[in-house]
Amino acid sequence: MFIADAHCDALYRMVSGKRPRSVTPETLQKGGVGVQALAMFAGEDEDRGFHRARAMREALGAFGVPVITGNMPKTPPDAPRAVVTVEGGELFEGDLAKLRALDADVRVRMVALTWNFENELGYPAVGGANNGLKMRGREFLAEMGRLRVLADVSHLNEAGFWDVCELSVLPPVASHSDCRWLCDVPRNLTRGQARAIFERRGFIGVNFCPEFLREGGRAAIDDVVRHIDAYMELGGEDCVGFGSDFDGISETPQGLSTAADFPRVLEELARRGYTQAQLEKIAGLNLYRVLQETDRG
Repeated sequence: MFIADAHCDALYRMVSGKRPRSVTPETLQKGGVGVQALAMFAGEDEDRGFHRARAMREALGAFGVPVITGNMPKTPPDAPRAVVTVEGGELFEGDLAKLRALDADVRVRMVALTWNFENELGYPAVGGANNGLKMRGREFLAEMGRLRVLADVSHLNEAGFWDVCELSVLPPVASHSDCRWLCDVPRNLTRGQARAIFERRGFIGVNFCPEFLREGGRAAIDDVVRHIDAYMELGGEDCVGFGSDFDGISETPQGLSTAADFPRVLEELARRGYTQAQLEKIAGLNLYRVLQETDRG
């Protein structure tokens, strides 16, 4: 079964002088992952400029998985392939030319307008700000639409989220976000936000971070399934998949520690009565659909 994952931080670990723990060519192959999104993360310190993109570009070449830089193939790949995303719009330093240059080089599939910091584009979910996108953020959103780069709302505050829904010519995506009504943390989505993404035929990747899955932070595969169930109940059958955040989270759910373990989630879903068609969508076809439709504009 084709599997796709919308978010991991393997590149950031590499540029930080560490080996990826969860996402490697070997674990992707073992888990049957055909498409892995590799995030270029702007970083946690104050030095979050475009030079980070250059360093992660080098790491991308060393990662060992071919990158899809053109349109997505007509049929999903049967061997691991990577696509490039950006986590934290501050990476571009407010400069549209840097967005264009990186996209021309590696074909950027999605950009999270913020991480956990206010930047030139907008405000993060964790800060409690009620402001929408900044003017520069609106300009970036328009250019991203022209370039066919999806706006990733996973770290964006709620006012910015609704601006994306209103202004973007492309569907909103949340590459790694869970259900706030199941685990009340700012990084998770409300029912209204999830419905808005589903209505626009976007995508939500369920995050494996235990703190986002269950209050108290101790989680297992059952908790991942619980969030998938909740999104499905809201009508997300064509829009829900995986956004593991592997190599960006300090802890993982019990029994779900590397990309090789994705099939365990699907096995539990099958045990609970999900159909083969539903399993295939959740495993990877929902994310692949959004990427293909975005290529077509």
